[in-house]
Amino acid sequence: MLTNYDELQEIPRQIPEVEPGMDGMASRAASGHQASHAFLLHLAPLGGRIFDERWNPIINNEAGVAAANALKTIVDCGPEGGGTTFGPAGAAPFKQGQAAMFMDSIAFAAGFEDPTESTVAGNVGHAMHPEGVRRGSQTGGFGLAIPANAPSKEAAFLMIQWLTCKKGDLAVAMEGGNPSRFSTYRNAELNEKSPYSATFGEALQFADPDWCPIIPASGSINADIGTTMSQVLTEGLDIQEALHGVAERTRATMQQEGYYAWQE
Repeated sequence: MLTNYDELQEIPRQIPEVEPGMDGMASRAASGHQASHAFLLHLAPLGGRIFDERWNPIINNEAGVAAANALKTIVDCGPEGGGTTFGPAGAAPFKQGQAAMFMDSIAFAAGFEDPTESTVAGNVGHAMHPEGVRRGSQTGGFGLAIPANAPSKEAAFLMIQWLTCKKGDLAVAMEGGNPSRFSTYRNAELNEKSPYSATFGEALQFADPDWCPIIPASGSINADIGTTMSQVLTEGLDIQEALHGVAERTRATMQQEGYYAWQE
């Protein structure tokens, strides 16, 4: 079990040496959103942020460099070429027993325990994300919403209400879905069926809502982070130079979106 970032950057590199033919850690890191997600997975635990409290980009500070180095270490000891081309399919080498570890989200956990698609079902252990200078779990992008033009808004609201109530949330989780409540993660029946739920429930207590700010500009900023990280991983672009470029372009985007009007 990896508990801290020293272990995260050392143990996966040792796996191919002590177990020939076995990759250290699989991760998604394909260009675009996937590489951005993979980079930001490490930024918060290492004490970083995209912005400071005044919306100034700080992604190019020491923590940002450390996060990029952590991602590169993981990709370099993972499946050959896989980390730079994999999206969510990055879980495949782990499912097939070709990689010793996989780092991502709860969305993959049920699939690892499905014997019809996973050769490692029943042999998977789960642990919280390693601690850097702090705990900093990511929150995901799954959600429930009602379109403005929905023909039956009240019925849709009642459906969402049931899905997220205690009984409905447990029913969804028992079928392999992602819980929405702390109480569901603690449910003994669920943890007997899906032991990984207890671990993810514990990690949720350290969820960092600011790992990726929920603002309209995040889409273009994340795309830039992903493209730039891909260049770091595949073209050898200098990490500090790469992050300086992201910070500069992020500031320009925020300026264009009017976030600095109060400073003028």
